[in-house]
Amino acid sequence: MALCIGLTGYMGTGKGELVKMLQQRGFTYISLSDIVREESTKRGLPLTRENLQNVGNDLRREGGAGALGRKVREIIEQDAGKSWVIDGIRNPGEVRELRTLPEFQMIGVTAHPDMIVRRLTTRKREGGALTKEQILERLEREKGIGEPPDGQQVKQCLDLVDFLIFNEGTLAELEGKLEHFLRLLRGEDRPTFDEIFMEIAFTWAKRATCLRRKVGAVIAKDKQQLTAGYNGAPKGVPHCAEMGGCLREKLKIPSGQRHEICRGTHAEQNAITQAAKFGIPIAGSTLYCNCFPCVICTKMILNAGITTVVYDSDYDDPLSKEILGQQHGLTLIRYEGKKFRV
Repeated sequence: MALCIGLTGYMGTGKGELVKMLQQRGFTYISLSDIVREESTKRGLPLTRENLQNVGNDLRREGGAGALGRKVREIIEQDAGKSWVIDGIRNPGEVRELRTLPEFQMIGVTAHPDMIVRRLTTRKREGGALTKEQILERLEREKGIGEPPDGQQVKQCLDLVDFLIFNEGTLAELEGKLEHFLRLLRGEDRPTFDEIFMEIAFTWAKRATCLRRKVGAVIAKDKQQLTAGYNGAPKGVPHCAEMGGCLREKLKIPSGQRHEICRGTHAEQNAITQAAKFGIPIAGSTLYCNCFPCVICTKMILNAGITTVVYDSDYDDPLSKEILGQQHGLTLIRYEGKKFRV
């Protein structure tokens, strides 16, 4: 079977442009949304985004979370000699269905909400431009807020992609990122240094003993790794699994709060303390981590003189984000490129 590339991402992030670029490279277009549009037309409904969202939810509720992905997969299997670009993936159930295709890869495309608002307030669709409030409301729904598990869950889909693109630049830059992805698949491109160090961070996360979240971190400078760490109990102290489970779970402490109540040391903390232990200077370095830093790690990173943090998944720690928003010495970069998993 030829290559099948799925696309997921929020409205206004450029999925349509990626479709055009892939079609120019010989890919045949198909969208899960086409199935929803056909059903909406049968019901006599105007093809507004809200109606399409509701009908899509109905089809998933009736046929399971992967219903739309299953229908598209069956169409592709009947013409397996083509290369396909599959748009409109909005639920992890659809991803699971499509991953049964032998040569399936998924690209996630995203952008800062302010960028999405700027794009969509000038876009003429559905009878006129959308207001900022309408856009933010629809983005919340796409993320899965207030949606059932078999509804729209784009945020979860973005966690399942094979390659992540932040589309906040020009069309030429977007095409360059797509071409890097395709060349990586063909073995024609070397990974970027961000991809190399993030892969190492995910590899270290495999050593993590935390029962809640496995995290790895790497500190690098001048394209060389300096130290690394993963989250788990301090040296010589029993791991949480040996102590009957997670202390935070037992005390019902929500994620992102009361970090001091934990037997473990975070990956970023271990990477920094390893540098101190072996006398390795890390001022001016970059820390790579598969998770956004908590407030304790943030304070250590700032005081260690680390100047850049490249992180993969988000972590909801309001105080950490508040402190980071008040300083000017550290740059935070959301990782994009080839994705890795623990």
